[in-house]
Amino acid sequence: MEQKQTDKNLERKIQEAFQTTIPETEVLDKKLQEAYEQIQNAKRKKKPRLPLAVKCSTAAAVLLLAMVYCVKNPAWAAKLPFIGDIFNQLQEQVPYPGDYSSSAITLPDVKKEQKDGSPAQTDAADQNGSAKRADETDRSSSAKRADATDPGGITNHADASEQNNTAKRADTADPSDTANGTNRITSDGVTVTLSEVSFDNKAMYLALLVQNEKGFAQNLFDELELGFECWVTMYKKDGSKEEFNDVDGTYLAYHAQGEYLDAHTFRGLAQFTNTKLDLSKYTSCEITFTDFWQRLATGKEKKANIPVTGEEVTIVDHDIVHFKGNWSFQLDVNLTKDTAQEVIIREANDQGVGIEKVVKTKYEIYAVPILPEGANEYDYFITMWDADGKPLDDHGHSGGKNIYGRDVSEITVYVLWWEDFFDSKGENTYLQPKKALYQTKVKFQDETGND
Repeated sequence: MEQKQTDKNLERKIQEAFQTTIPETEVLDKKLQEAYEQIQNAKRKKKPRLPLAVKCSTAAAVLLLAMVYCVKNPAWAAKLPFIGDIFNQLQEQVPYPGDYSSSAITLPDVKKEQKDGSPAQTDAADQNGSAKRADETDRSSSAKRADATDPGGITNHADASEQNNTAKRADTADPSDTANGTNRITSDGVTVTLSEVSFDNKAMYLALLVQNEKGFAQNLFDELELGFECWVTMYKKDGSKEEFNDVDGTYLAYHAQGEYLDAHTFRGLAQFTNTKLDLSKYTSCEITFTDFWQRLATGKEKKANIPVTGEEVTIVDHDIVHFKGNWSFQLDVNLTKDTAQEVIIREANDQGVGIEKVVKTKYEIYAVPILPEGANEYDYFITMWDADGKPLDDHGHSGGKNIYGRDVSEITVYVLWWEDFFDSKGENTYLQPKKALYQTKVKFQDETGND
């Protein structure tokens, strides 16, 4: 019984040690040698019960050995205690909060068998092909994508190609790296582990851990963000596929929100979504990351125009640091329970502005507008207020509104000109009902099916 308790305490100390700051490599090497000698000395003692001091020294030695092995083997380090618990740690901190952990699917670090209609297990040739495909595009796209995320939706008209030579993409992937697990892949010193995934009809939420042997850049513009470029292919049950990519990679997601645990480790959530995405159509998907990037606080000032208004402003063209590689994953798309509610409206005013339908999924609400013939959808903006009369927050780039922690038994939907929305947000939100071109109220059923 005493030995079992000691083992449990040792295991707990090892897990706690994983969360601590680890010394420099030279110090670790010295401690490793000392720990090894302590273990050997302890083994030579022939007494059935070791003195307490030796027991403590041996436990400390094992702890040090575990820490050293973790540092020198990042693939093994990917199995740290927070793997499988990232949703629970971050789901209320990201800009699109939600109770993802309650329906999360933990992704095992094992190879999956090929299924009908699903992509086969990735081999070296597939990895190389994905990287080469990405290389056929202009590499300035990473810088352009970073500009597109500038706060306030400011359009960047400067030539982003100056940032295009930060790093070159790896054309090939080492099979010994990419074959080390379906949901954990190392490429060019960067290990990416997919921890958990959660789905609703409109989005896939992916929890990931990214470990960089060389270390991430410091002095970041956003210390809670890690950008990426990736390619997404969705597969249907009949084996047909659909790609959600353009020349710059996927338009479903371009960054993860989370935190840097230390100079080498980032964990975060990525929301893969689009207004026209319907995950109920698919059974599996392939996601290939080809670049992770960080936007620095440094950069050059340049001129840009605010959309619609055309107002010229000065912004910072931030420096970008890239970590190129090839990380390709296959995932089952598993909508275990379709919780979406669709309320048909099909009503418009005399100007031809209205709402076709409103849909509530597990994590968001979105509306499909009715617009005059020939009108541009980007000239309009839809806002929604909850049952308490408070505006719902935008939910990523899906076009939906976040419903986490809100009473959405009844909502009010407003359709505004984009300029009017721009003038009636924040402290001026109270102006939206008066400025709205069209508005309607929508009631949703609760989980029991009652209004």
